[in-house]
Amino acid sequence: MSGALGGKTGYDFSNAVLLETALTHASAQKKTARKTDENNVKDNNERLEFLGDRVLGLAVADLLIAAFPQEPEGSLAKRHTSLVQQQALVRVAREIDLAAHLKLSAGEMKSGGQKKDKILADAVEALIGAIYLDGGFKAAQGFVAKFWGAALQGQEQPPEDAKSQLQEWAQARALPLPEYKTLGKSGTAHAPQFEIEVSVKGHGKTSAVAASKRAAEKEAALKMLRKVGAVES
Repeated sequence: MSGALGGKTGYDFSNAVLLETALTHASAQKKTARKTDENNVKDNNERLEFLGDRVLGLAVADLLIAAFPQEPEGSLAKRHTSLVQQQALVRVAREIDLAAHLKLSAGEMKSGGQKKDKILADAVEALIGAIYLDGGFKAAQGFVAKFWGAALQGQEQPPEDAKSQLQEWAQARALPLPEYKTLGKSGTAHAPQFEIEVSVKGHGKTSAVAASKRAAEKEAALKMLRKVGAVES
């Protein structure tokens, strides 16, 4: 597994346990909370996902600062948001065929867990966190540059926020403003997950799960934009 995935990611782990942990979904976690040696990481990838989210954010910010030296903070923030959103992570997961290497429970596998956007996105962040612990920030940054570089360079202009886009789309059609609703909150105190639903009159509803309400709202808005054909899938 390590060799096959390493060939696609361009990174070979010194500590194979870190890679194994990054690929292990909470549903497949062993009953006994064994911890790895110096890294003190449990058997599932939630802690690595928490770390990888922060490492990804810093690595993307660093790449943006270098790529757009004259751009103001507001424009950089728009670019950053689009590059770390769930769909960007899912794109990378599919590019490296991460689903084929994930460890899920039998029940999760049966329900198609290896195809779920949230599971794929979380696993990519966990992989980044594992690379950071194994090889340091330079190694993690190299991975991010490899798989986010083209998307970053392809942004001629800072992308509009999905919520703003959806609002403008609705207003242009004389529709009421999109309505957002919190469906639930799960996860742990250090890694909460919010499920948000957005509805547009006459066009149904879409929902998304993310680590913050704001991020989940943006993901739900993006899904709605795709549903109505306002942006490409």
